[in-house]
Amino acid sequence: MSADECAVYFGLRFEIPEGEIDAVEARTDPRMIAARDARLRRYWGSVADGDERYYLLVGAEIGVMGIDGKLDVELSRAGLEAIMDETTAKLKAASFEGEPKLYVQYFPDY
Repeated sequence: MSADECAVYFGLRFEIPEGEIDAVEARTDPRMIAARDARLRRYWGSVADGDERYYLLVGAEIGVMGIDGKLDVELSRAGLEAIMDETTAKLKAASFEGEPKLYVQYFPDY
């Protein structure tokens, strides 16, 4: 059984077009493969606020909060800076483009 979750990631977020969802589910999407090879974490899911959209998060997983996951996360400034530096380097080495950011993404279970 699944439940609502809130994923906290430092890295990149991609909106997944409907035609690419099967590849993400099968973990054959090129971004999923590149992330795995670079030892980056991946999380994907859908959100609906009138329109259903799918997102793929790639980078460092700071936490996935929810009743089935963590309830809290604590990081020091130095710890967060280390995550940011390491993740930025891994994304660049894996040829991901874009500026890494902190994402706090709510994924409701409908």
